[in-house]
Amino acid sequence: MTSTRPRFSPALLTAVPVFVFLVVPTLIVVPMAFNQSRYITFPPDHVSLDAVTGFLADPAWTSAVAASLQAAGIAVALAVLLGGTAAVALHGRTFRGRAAVTGVILAPMIVPAIVLALAFYQFFTSAGMVGTILPVGLAHAVIATPYAFLTVRASLSGLNPALVRSARSLGAGWPSVGRFVYLPVIRPGLIAGALFAFSVSIDETVIALFLQSPAATTLPVKMFTDIQYNLTPKIAVSSAMLVTVATLGLLVQVLFTLRRRSTTQMLPLTTTAADQTG
Repeated sequence: MTSTRPRFSPALLTAVPVFVFLVVPTLIVVPMAFNQSRYITFPPDHVSLDAVTGFLADPAWTSAVAASLQAAGIAVALAVLLGGTAAVALHGRTFRGRAAVTGVILAPMIVPAIVLALAFYQFFTSAGMVGTILPVGLAHAVIATPYAFLTVRASLSGLNPALVRSARSLGAGWPSVGRFVYLPVIRPGLIAGALFAFSVSIDETVIALFLQSPAATTLPVKMFTDIQYNLTPKIAVSSAMLVTVATLGLLVQVLFTLRRRSTTQMLPLTTTAADQTG
């Protein structure tokens, strides 16, 4: 009779303290958001919703949340469109300069944020666009596009380019090829890229700090300025909100991955050994 007791491998025992080290400091902000004090303290003196209600009733904080969501929406839409299109365009193609093109697409991940912020500030100032949320969203789209490109390219690694050529030889146009050949394969990469783009945009501070205005102050910029001059529990409320959003995004990605895996396992085999030999 075999034993059913769980086995704890050395890797699992090592992962537990690493998980605690990474997660616990992040979760500390959650109880700090329910503090009755006028200042951030841990542990909270008394549990209260005063900071949460004050956050929701403060136009400065709610407008910062709205500005961050608008910038993230612009960034997600453009990053998924540009990154996904670039990954599909480069898939299965070899030409001189392909590595250089890939390097240009991934450059925003390497260039320091302060350099990008200065460049964006000079460009949008010259174009007369500073003062609205649009340049912030466009700048965030630039730094988020490499993430969408990488996730879609990873999804395309399992697609045989011969399928595209076969579809084209059978008379399928590019819209049909994109819908029936590429889209089912890259859908997980598009979703992951959108989540990465949203996380990058909602968390970015340096570029938004350069492009900010009274009408275009994102949540991280508002948190940064209040930490310097007005250290209240509202900062902890906004931090807890960001942690919640990040956790929900991670859960969505995990559930989608598990659902896709279970669906794949339920599909019948289309080619058997007998079919190949017979």
